[in-house]
Amino acid sequence: MIKGLLSLGFLLLLGWLLRGWALRSSYFRIEQIRVTGNRLLDQREAIKLAQPAKGVNIFKFNGSPLRGELEAKPAVARAEVIKRPPHLIEIRVEEKQPLFLVNRGGNLLVQGDGFIVDPPSPLDLPIFSGRGEMGKRYAQELVLQMKGEDPTLLDMISQIKWDKGITLWLQNGCQVALGEGNFRGKVSHLRELLPLLKETGDSPGFIDLRFRDQAVVSKGRRL
Repeated sequence: MIKGLLSLGFLLLLGWLLRGWALRSSYFRIEQIRVTGNRLLDQREAIKLAQPAKGVNIFKFNGSPLRGELEAKPAVARAEVIKRPPHLIEIRVEEKQPLFLVNRGGNLLVQGDGFIVDPPSPLDLPIFSGRGEMGKRYAQELVLQMKGEDPTLLDMISQIKWDKGITLWLQNGCQVALGEGNFRGKVSHLRELLPLLKETGDSPGFIDLRFRDQAVVSKGRRL
């Protein structure tokens, strides 16, 4: 019994001494910062925010303020700051959902929550054009519906145009008129229609899906 207590006491003392050594040792200073999960957030910006951590003992470092600064960035949904002894902290970023680009003297990114940010690098997303907030809201609704139903549809779209209704320009040059609202049914209709047209070898210039349960397909462009 006494021997067991002495062994336990020795282990506790050893642990306390090791903890004190680790907190004081220069061996555990932060030297590296790694950023993962970022596509929209500029890596240099994230590293700059974390720069004050360099040289700090990794066990004394509090990552909460850094996490708060990162999550205040428009492109960031959530951030995690992970300590990886002896020298590394990892910034793990979960970004907001990118939807499409708007051209305002240069392409800016519209996200799922409506925030507009300047992407650090070119992104392969549809480009939206049109005046007013209503068109942008309809475009957000449409792209979110596509992402939920069949994300591969977005790869086929080069432009989203708003002019008293939404019109899509597909990568093959075909125009698809969708009008306003009821995008769930229209996206489902388009998803069923495109493979059928491909099977038959048809290359339409215009598809009109503005009206419920009705599709008009023609060779020439209309809009």
